[in-house]
Amino acid sequence: MEGPPIVLEDGLDLQKLITSSSILNINVDYDDFDNFLEDDDPNKFDPIGEPVETFESLERHLVPIDGNGYVKKKILEEGGGMPLHEGCTVYIAYSGYWEKSLEPFDIWKPNKPLVVDLKENGLLPGILLAVKSMLVGEKSIFLLSHQVAYGDLGIPPRIQPRAKCVFFIKLMKSILTPKEGPLHFSEPNTFKRVLHEVKMIHVSGITLYKSKNLPAAIQLFKKGVNMLHKCRLADEDEETQQRKLLVKLYTNLAICYNITKQPLKACTSCNELHRLESLWNNSKVLFQNAKALRMIGQFEEARKKLKRALNLSPSNNGIRAEIELLEKTSKACHIDVCLNSGRNLIDNNFKREVDNLVSNFKQNLNVCKLTLPPGMNSSEIEYVKEACLRENLFFNQVQETCTLDKEESKEVEDFINI
Repeated sequence: MEGPPIVLEDGLDLQKLITSSSILNINVDYDDFDNFLEDDDPNKFDPIGEPVETFESLERHLVPIDGNGYVKKKILEEGGGMPLHEGCTVYIAYSGYWEKSLEPFDIWKPNKPLVVDLKENGLLPGILLAVKSMLVGEKSIFLLSHQVAYGDLGIPPRIQPRAKCVFFIKLMKSILTPKEGPLHFSEPNTFKRVLHEVKMIHVSGITLYKSKNLPAAIQLFKKGVNMLHKCRLADEDEETQQRKLLVKLYTNLAICYNITKQPLKACTSCNELHRLESLWNNSKVLFQNAKALRMIGQFEEARKKLKRALNLSPSNNGIRAEIELLEKTSKACHIDVCLNSGRNLIDNNFKREVDNLVSNFKQNLNVCKLTLPPGMNSSEIEYVKEACLRENLFFNQVQETCTLDKEESKEVEDFINI
C-alpha cells in the first residue's frame, strides 16, 4: 500500500448515528504525515498509537473506568495536576484502531489537537468517559465497547455491527472554559473570546476606513489594541496570535493617523510595531513611518526609513514618490541653514530667515510639525515664538527640543522618543 489511508476528519457521533444520517468527511490534514517521522521507522505516521493484534489479549492488561465496564484503560505515560471537570476545555490528540487494522481509522495530530469543551461536546460517549479519567500530560490506551462507540448497527461496511475499538489518547492541555457573557479581563483563558471579538472589530474598522470614516475606524482599531493588551495569555501560541493581530491594528492606525494629519500618533504606532519586531522588515510600515517623520520635520530619519523600504520593495512607485516629496519638502524648509547662528544677539538677517521659514512652513501642506535645530539662544527662541504668534502657529518646547506646529499638540513628549 502506498501513501496513508483515508481517515475521517472528525470522530463519529453516536447520537447522530441513531437519530439522523452521518456524513463521513476525509481528513485532508492526514496526508501531511511527514512531520511525525521522529523515530527510525520511515513508515510510521501515527505518533500516538499503534496497531493492536487482538483485543482479547489486550483486554487482560486493562482495568474498567466505569460501572458497566464499557470503557477499559491502561496508562502508558503518567500525567499530573488536578482532575478534569465539566468546566474544563481540553486539548487532546488521539488515534483509533479496529482489531487487526494496520492503520488508524480516525486521528487527531499533536500539532493540531482537538479542542473540546467537556460540558458541550460531540465526542463519542466512550471517548468522553476516557478523557474525563485522565490527567494533563497523560497518554493512555482505551478499549471501547460498542455501547459507548458506534452502537449495535455500526455503519456497514466501514463499521461493523457491535464493533469494539481501541483509542490511544494524549491529554495535552486543560484550561478553564471561558465564561459566556461580558468579558472580564481578570479571568483566565479569555483570549479566544477576545481574539474573536477583536477580529470582528478589525473587519468593521476596515469597512469604516473604506467608507472614509477615519475617526470611527481609528476608534475601533484603538479598541482592538486595548483589548489585546489587557488579555492574559496562556502560552506562546496565544502570544503569537496576539502579536499578528496587533501588527495589523497598529499598521492600520499608522495609515489612518497619517491621512488625518496626526503624525505624532502615527509615529507612536510605528514605535509599537518596532517593539513587535515588525518595522525594519516591513516596507509598508517603514513607508508610513517615513511619511509621519516627514510631516514632523524629521527628514534625516525619514530618509533612513525610505531607503530601507525601497531595498525591501524596489519596484514600489509609492516609495519613490515619497522620496521625491521628502527631498522637496526638506529643501523648502531650509532647516539646516536658517536656525544655526549660535549668536547671543539676533540681527535683521536672522529675523528675515525666520520669517521666511515660518511662512513657508505654514503654507507647506506636506509638513505639519517642524523640529528646529538645537543650539538657539534665548533671544532667538523668543523671536521664533513671536513669528509663530504672528502666523497663528504654535511653538512647543520640551527640554532642548523646539518645534513649530500647525495645531496645538499635547504629544510632543511622544515625538521625542521616536
